[in-house]
Amino acid sequence: MPNIAIITDSTAQFPNPSFAGKDFVRLIPFDILLDGVIYKEGHDLKASDFPLNLKSNSDPKLIIPSAMEIADLFSVLLRKYDELFVIVNSADLTSVYQNAVDAVKIIQGGTAVLVINSMTISSGLGILVQTSAELISKGAVMADIERQIRQLIPHIYTLICSPSLRYLHNNGVIESQQALIGEYLNLHPIFSLEEGRPNALYKVRNFRHAQDFYQEFIEEFDELTHISLLKGTNTQGIDNRLLRQFVQENFPETPFSEHRLNSFLATLFGPKSLGLIVIEKPFTLSG
Repeated sequence: MPNIAIITDSTAQFPNPSFAGKDFVRLIPFDILLDGVIYKEGHDLKASDFPLNLKSNSDPKLIIPSAMEIADLFSVLLRKYDELFVIVNSADLTSVYQNAVDAVKIIQGGTAVLVINSMTISSGLGILVQTSAELISKGAVMADIERQIRQLIPHIYTLICSPSLRYLHNNGVIESQQALIGEYLNLHPIFSLEEGRPNALYKVRNFRHAQDFYQEFIEEFDELTHISLLKGTNTQGIDNRLLRQFVQENFPETPFSEHRLNSFLATLFGPKSLGLIVIEKPFTLSG
């Protein structure tokens, strides 16, 4: 079996917590700054601990390991593994992708370390990691893993609805004026990740309308391999059972997972967020 480790980051969420090859997975851990306190690896911090609306533009923040810190991690892992397959959240959401690329240059590990921009986050990233781990457990080599993961990435669709617009402003998604006006009008914009970059897709008045939009979005597909609902705090009007029933009736063979918004995602999008991640079956995906 190839001696390969998979490296991901703290924003990944796994629909199947005990997937095949889990022992090959390692984490680039993030810290969180909230109310002047640094929470190492987000311990003892939940989405419900975050303010629904920010009054300061400097808090909270994700603390991403530097290129040198990631280089140190890669160096340690390369003493045990021959190769590292690094797949992290979208390069347009955090700096971890670029820091990992720079880390490879620092250790001159170009032939042993491959860094992939997943262009997604949460369970979308988690499923890419799970798929990679399962491929390794079946004996796949690095080239096979890269090929299949790159085939899968364009078929992952990520939607985020958040009225916590100052969080989005702090993370460079929208302008300050947009955040102020949107929060004043209590808008619930839905963003899609287009090649990993947040793009305003639609505006709704509340989360119930967002759920209706998500259902209509799912209906556009013929064949899906996974559907995930990502739910934060204070998302009134959401009835998970209705969406689950819709999926069971229209995509009976498609797994449906539900995830609580973790503290890392709350830092990026605000604790009051509702996400949808769907994965379309790539026609060329083998294995």
